[in-house]
Amino acid sequence: SFVAYLYNFAFKAKKKTYVFVFSFFITLASFFIIEDKNQNPKAYQKELVLMMNNLSFLKEQNLSMLQNDKDRLVKNLKQVQELLDKNAFEIGIWWFSKEKEELQKALNESLQ
Repeated sequence: SFVAYLYNFAFKAKKKTYVFVFSFFITLASFFIIEDKNQNPKAYQKELVLMMNNLSFLKEQNLSMLQNDKDRLVKNLKQVQELLDKNAFEIGIWWFSKEKEELQKALNESLQ
């Protein structure tokens, strides 16, 4: 009844701004003052926390796989760069060496 009397007085006095500010503070205070019922976490809330932990683990695992792929790619690119720095005679020797087979194998693994 006090709130109704206050609103009635404020609207008659045409001080609507004060009413809205007062209402805002009352509403805000009610959110912080009133205790929450059922503060115990529900079963689905526990499951959500568990799922989020599992997702973060999967994300980290996926990022580690991406890091490994990047490392392999950088290694392969360095080998190709070393190959391009060689002259024709060295490339001819390299063509029949095991380094070529290893590089081809590493490149094929990276592309898959």
